[in-house]
Amino acid sequence: MKKFMLVSGTLFAVTLAIVIGVRLSADAMAVVVGIVAGVLASVPMSIVLVWTLRVRDRQLETQFGNGRGMGQYPPVVVVNGQGPHGQPAAPPTLAAPTGPRQFKVVGQDNTENGHDSLSTIWDEL
Repeated sequence: MKKFMLVSGTLFAVTLAIVIGVRLSADAMAVVVGIVAGVLASVPMSIVLVWTLRVRDRQLETQFGNGRGMGQYPPVVVVNGQGPHGQPAAPPTLAAPTGPRQFKVVGQDNTENGHDSLSTIWDEL
């Protein structure tokens, strides 16, 4: 039964290839041949890649041992700093401004400081 299936499958593939070869134009045939060649070229590279990754996984397993699973990180311990006398350190704060903010609006008369015109404001800047 196996021999019959193998022969009939091969005969079907050859017949299909002949029918397709006769009906396709030269450009379409070139595209099909290019696709088949590209797929066949990728097979050895895929085999080498799978083999390399398996070897690397075996090396990592022997290097780290079986105590810790792949992809797991070791425990992380965070130690906060302490202030004086063993008290927790206060978070850093920004100092508040010490006086009112000063604004200069260009184009507006500034009569508060004795300036009346725009040119005196520009001279000050």
